[in-house]
Amino acid sequence: MINKDNKIGFIGAGNMASALISGLVNAQKNPNSIMASSPEDNHLESLSSEFGILTTKNNVEIAENCEIILLAVKPHIIKEVLKGIASYIKPNKHLIISIAAGVKIEDIQALLSIEQKIIRAMPNTPASIQRGVTALCNNSQTDLVDKNVAEEIFKSVSVTCWLQEDSLDQYTALIGSGPAYVFYFIEAMLEASKDLNLEGEDIKNLLIEMIIGSSELAKMSSDEPSILRKKVTSPGGVTERAIEIFEEKKIKQSILTAIKEATQRSIKLGNK
Repeated sequence: MINKDNKIGFIGAGNMASALISGLVNAQKNPNSIMASSPEDNHLESLSSEFGILTTKNNVEIAENCEIILLAVKPHIIKEVLKGIASYIKPNKHLIISIAAGVKIEDIQALLSIEQKIIRAMPNTPASIQRGVTALCNNSQTDLVDKNVAEEIFKSVSVTCWLQEDSLDQYTALIGSGPAYVFYFIEAMLEASKDLNLEGEDIKNLLIEMIIGSSELAKMSSDEPSILRKKVTSPGGVTERAIEIFEEKKIKQSILTAIKEATQRSIKLGNK
């Protein structure tokens, strides 16, 4: 549990930071113990007015006033950000949590201290509506208390899991990027429904509710997804014909190949 005397500081005040701040406030975290920094006045004004948190344009104020620092900046500026606060960061005081995609723990240690407590987090985009999935990994300097703090933060917007850092590339390809695959499927289904005598928004809502309902059934059922699929697929029926086309076009194999290639791309980008 987060110590009530500890302040949480966000460096970066974009969509994901805003979602996490919203989740924390909704989980009864005192807004006066949350601070955010950003060069963008409109971001800070929005967070201050909506959630009542403290704001600043100076990252050093975050380092000086907050024990838990969440790096929510774009990967290409994280080096500059860390250099600006490095002399204010103390391994025995601060827990650093980074959501900067592709930035490894060792990269952050190299700019701060080998002794620095660091947790890396990868929430996916549905965390912005508090329905996300977040993978977490930590270095050896962190302890159970630090891990519990990170879990409490990210459980306010998502379900969480702990992974070894070298598994994050496959996680990214599967779950981090996963929402895009669902949206891609929705796009295809929308194209297939053009001749349906319904308004476009109505069709979209029906398709989305079908996906939500199917996902909930898969979550609640003791049957494996393959069994649930077979229960819908009557011999000689409509569903069977569609599945036959999927099999002929090797859709499942294409998905497996796509995830494998995406994993390799993630590894390549992380090594740049």
